[in-house]
Amino acid sequence: MIRRAAPLLLVCFAVAPAAAQQYDDPTRLEPVVVSVTRMEQKAGDAPASVTVVTRDDIRASASQTVDDLLRQVPGFSLFRRTSSVVGHPTTQGLSLRGIGPSGTSRALVLVDGVPVNDAFGGWVYWNRIPLQGIQQIKVVRGGGSSAWGNYALGGVVQVITRRPIERAAFFEGSYGTRDTMNFDLLLHDVEGPFRIALEGSYFDTEGYMVVKKSRRGSIDIEADSRHSTFNGRVELVATPEASLFVSGTYYDEERGNGTPLQFNRTGYGAVAVGGRLGTVADGEWRLTLFADDQKFRSTFSTQAADRNSETLALDQRVPTTSAGSSLQWSRRFGEHLVGAGGDARWVSGETNEIVYNAGVFARTREAGGEQFIAGVFLQDVYTPHPAWEISGGLRGDYWLSWNGTRQDIPPAAGVPRSQTFNDIERIIPSARLATLFHATPTTDLRASAYQGFRVPTVNEQYRVFRVRNDVTVANATLRPELLVGGELGVQQRLGPFEGRVTGYWNEVQNLVANVTLATPLFDCPAGTTCRQRQNLDLARIRGVETELELRLSKEWRFVASYLFADARVVEASQQPGLEGKRLAQVPEHSASVGVRFQHPGWFNASLTARFVGDQYEDDLNTLPLGNYIVVDLMLSRAISKNVEIFAGVENLFDQTYSTGRTSEGVVSIGAPLLARAGLRLGF
Repeated sequence: MIRRAAPLLLVCFAVAPAAAQQYDDPTRLEPVVVSVTRMEQKAGDAPASVTVVTRDDIRASASQTVDDLLRQVPGFSLFRRTSSVVGHPTTQGLSLRGIGPSGTSRALVLVDGVPVNDAFGGWVYWNRIPLQGIQQIKVVRGGGSSAWGNYALGGVVQVITRRPIERAAFFEGSYGTRDTMNFDLLLHDVEGPFRIALEGSYFDTEGYMVVKKSRRGSIDIEADSRHSTFNGRVELVATPEASLFVSGTYYDEERGNGTPLQFNRTGYGAVAVGGRLGTVADGEWRLTLFADDQKFRSTFSTQAADRNSETLALDQRVPTTSAGSSLQWSRRFGEHLVGAGGDARWVSGETNEIVYNAGVFARTREAGGEQFIAGVFLQDVYTPHPAWEISGGLRGDYWLSWNGTRQDIPPAAGVPRSQTFNDIERIIPSARLATLFHATPTTDLRASAYQGFRVPTVNEQYRVFRVRNDVTVANATLRPELLVGGELGVQQRLGPFEGRVTGYWNEVQNLVANVTLATPLFDCPAGTTCRQRQNLDLARIRGVETELELRLSKEWRFVASYLFADARVVEASQQPGLEGKRLAQVPEHSASVGVRFQHPGWFNASLTARFVGDQYEDDLNTLPLGNYIVVDLMLSRAISKNVEIFAGVENLFDQTYSTGRTSEGVVSIGAPLLARAGLRLGF
């Protein structure tokens, strides 16, 4: 039986094709997934929980950013509930299945095989991945460190960009409420063996108020946002077995963070080169080299209780440079598909800060260091019988953190002028064993056990950050997070219905959390709540995810998903009061439902409702964030073969919901109703 290309897509999107495009074929071939074992497999043959978001799903979404697009995938969440449209970049860390959300990601994000987790802090600049240039997104949940190493603690998100097949131009432009404009131009060209793709995008919005109306004062203004991106890729396809590529990215953004004195700026550039040689049958080699450079600046303020005045508290500049590489070999030997290789990444970053006291200069603070992490892996996918697949992987990583320093000028009483931190060196093993059994032509059973890890970032080790009057202090002695977990799943197909249920259990040692301190540290000024990044001895995350899909006809499609996540601290010897508490920023219940109608001769429409349950802002579970439901709507119609008009609304019923809460009671809120209309052209 041939399965669908994107089974159980959790996003209910309206397909918005040009008039010449055909309906989705319910028996279309499955996409290839490379995120599970790092080798190519069909989605239905991957022994893991995989969701594939296709190009048509992207076109049909009302969302304007990748993170908003993926929020309907079960288990996908960012540190805070705020969209990257206005959210601070350091809150854009990705978590899957509630594994310790924080500003740092606990899942690896790749664009064409190159990691895009921020080298300094691990978060993701989602806005530098324009939707126009994406062919598909593959979300693999479950520990992936045995294949991918660092960050793949909870899984992998792989973004595949569109590849040129002929000379073409694609444009999308829209304008909407809050003076929001979004323009994206993608050019493709094919000249003999050369494939060229160039993309430029620009986004600008006046934003919206991010503080609840009842708590606003005269300093509260809209959190505006502007960013522009340029992506380029040139590929030489010498033969079907040999190709080379060069790609580059430039990204620039400016954000206002809701008050006159708070803003952030980022300038980022990256380059990658690589190639592929051979075939899997005879032995295939893949090589990628990449490097990036970034300048990040962010300011923080102290606000009066009535929010009618503020004073500058901190001005940070964070320069970061990183470089990395990966080499992979794979070959099929009869019933075995074997892969081996290695990868490495070097990071150098620091934070240069001007610290203010009541708006008056107090001192400068400089802190930072270098990291190097490299790993080698070996994998085997064994198919002893058409109904069985067994995959295993083993990996070892070496982590070194060195040159850690801090300097305070002038130093405060009791604080040394200069500090040098001890080097940290670790060898970290990780493994995975999984099996897939096609019990019947319509029933699949999956089981897997795995390990994962994540090393502390330079940001967690050395950078202080502040959210209004809550201060979080760095910790240069953090240990790597280590995960052991497993899952059982079943997938059932009955005519037009398809369902998947997966139960999972993960235990994380040394989970890095922002821990509230009874005795403030020096970096926490008087009157602030003081937290520090600390390792928790043990956290347990367990739950069930369900995905359902019903396709009654070519025109109608219904989807639903649900995730239960019980994420709690089990042991915390340094802070026993945390034991039994729920992990901050993890809702126990989340769900989405949707319906899609598509008829190119008439129009295409999709309606999606997303529910997020109660959660806590803080580690002590004293700052609750209530549940909410938001509804998105997308409509489109093809005017001709090359022209399409569309209109989208996010948060259709203008639901007000909380995204954050500080110890002094300031409540942040999410996006209000956002509507836009636009035009798509394709030639």
